[in-house]
Amino acid sequence: MSNRSLWTSCGVAGMVSVACYLCAIFVPWPESQMGTSLALLCVSAWPVFSVVFAYGLYHYVAAERDGAANRLAFIFCALAFTTVLSMIVVQLAVGAALPEITPGLDDTTARALRRGLRMIDLGMDVAWDMLIGSSLIFMGWAIRTRKGLGPVWGYTSVALGAALILLNSATFPWPPADRGLFDIGPFIGLFILLQAGRLYFLGRKAVA
Repeated sequence: MSNRSLWTSCGVAGMVSVACYLCAIFVPWPESQMGTSLALLCVSAWPVFSVVFAYGLYHYVAAERDGAANRLAFIFCALAFTTVLSMIVVQLAVGAALPEITPGLDDTTARALRRGLRMIDLGMDVAWDMLIGSSLIFMGWAIRTRKGLGPVWGYTSVALGAALILLNSATFPWPPADRGLFDIGPFIGLFILLQAGRLYFLGRKAVA
């Protein structure tokens, strides 16, 4: 596969990953085995395609000048999406199994069980945020001097990554939006979508 084909394919993968994430959130999946299975496949495609995109971005930067920041960005990204995939599977498994687990419990015990299991999700969510925030910082530092990307893309990535880490640290173990701050996730999602589109465009322009 030529560099051009790799970069365009990985750019498409990045855009598909965001689309899968949005579908997983906004599509009303049926409360059945089929609905659960489809939701699992759709939401799992988000981290899988995201790692493919991250590899393409890593390769694009390395083609001009590789470095520690570029390599660390991909490593942290792969770790982050491994963590978020684990979190997703746990969430879906708990959501699917709870109706069969809680009927024999009194209301107080059932609520305590649901709350305790929810804290596992929240902890894994923060771990994911810390890892992807670190990846964004390293990636921003790596791309700030890369032709076709540059300081605007680079420093925006650094700022988003740092903000994600600081916001989640300030309200741990609760999400920032639940403690009077704001959720920076949508802005990061938009940034990744635009960056994936940019990688696709740069791949189209590259010499095969």
